[in-house]
Amino acid sequence: MTSYLDHNATSPLKGPVHTAFVAALGLYGNPSSTHGPGRDSRMALDSARRQVAGLVACRPEQVVFTSGGTEANNLALRGVMSLRRGERLLVSVVEHSCVLNTARALAAQQGVPVTPLAVDAAGRIDLPALEAELTKGNVGLVSVMHANNETGVLNPVAEVAALCRRFGVPYHVDAVQSGGKLPLNFPQMGASLLTLSFHKMGGPKGVGALVADPKIDMNALFTGGGQERNRRAGTENLPGIVAAGVAAELAADLSDLPRQAALRQRLEKGLKTLANDITIVGETAERLPNTCNFITTGLDSETAVMALDIDGVAVSSGAACSSGRVEPSHVLMALGYSRAMATCGLRVSFGWSSTETDVDNFLNAYGRLVRRQRLQ
Repeated sequence: MTSYLDHNATSPLKGPVHTAFVAALGLYGNPSSTHGPGRDSRMALDSARRQVAGLVACRPEQVVFTSGGTEANNLALRGVMSLRRGERLLVSVVEHSCVLNTARALAAQQGVPVTPLAVDAAGRIDLPALEAELTKGNVGLVSVMHANNETGVLNPVAEVAALCRRFGVPYHVDAVQSGGKLPLNFPQMGASLLTLSFHKMGGPKGVGALVADPKIDMNALFTGGGQERNRRAGTENLPGIVAAGVAAELAADLSDLPRQAALRQRLEKGLKTLANDITIVGETAERLPNTCNFITTGLDSETAVMALDIDGVAVSSGAACSSGRVEPSHVLMALGYSRAMATCGLRVSFGWSSTETDVDNFLNAYGRLVRRQRLQ
């Protein structure tokens, strides 16, 4: 049986979520219909919306269901910038590819001026640099993630929000990786928009949400009916949304996080006994409790992923959307690592199903791999 240590890519479906999904397949009515079957579906949809709202302490009407985090991030960036022609889009250099590539597409296709925001050596946003860009003016939106998907390093999102608020600029926070791993309070964070993806927290793939301040102006990506308060047309993916609601409700219970943090501590302690040239990325920074990204000099990450897979251990070389490409991590390079070092980053991420046995299986398999490499 595989030791699955790639929860930041996707987390296995939790039992109650699976049960809810199967049950919702029987809700055949269209939630927009006013007859009995339609009302049944509408009640289930509204219940899921309340469950998601509870995860981030917002009002249910602020939750816009989407097909995932990528669509939610696109809705945030494209939706806002389409109404702020000529203004700049500020994005940090360590964002997920769905933010960075959307920003590049907006620049190439619509002429949106995009300004990259620098980070420090741990990968946290450079607040003075952000303030300097805001001072220059003509900013339509700032997009800075909460927790980095590769390193787990946290950004000071409340401070970012305070700066944006001072300059009257909307702020979008990608919270895909922090949902279910940190307490999230949308009003206290002070952001205008927040992205969630439910398959990162034991929910189904293909369902995400954009939480929106009602004062934010934005265009819809899809036009058609009036679903999702005219922000996302199309008949809702009811079974997925119902399952997402259950996943959100379960994820609001953070009592398992100390156990996951202990697994990470066990992992990092073991790594340091394997070789003296292993670097734990962002070790001294505030990180997600479940995430460890490390670099072993000279051991290519793709080679390591494949060798570990053969040995029954599943980990990642970074973002799942980038797997299969032997390219250096843009996140690690932004942190100042060389191209050669950035191709050696490996990410281990724990979740609800992870055990000490999984950690030990990884350390044994990785130890064998390091020893083979040193003998070459």
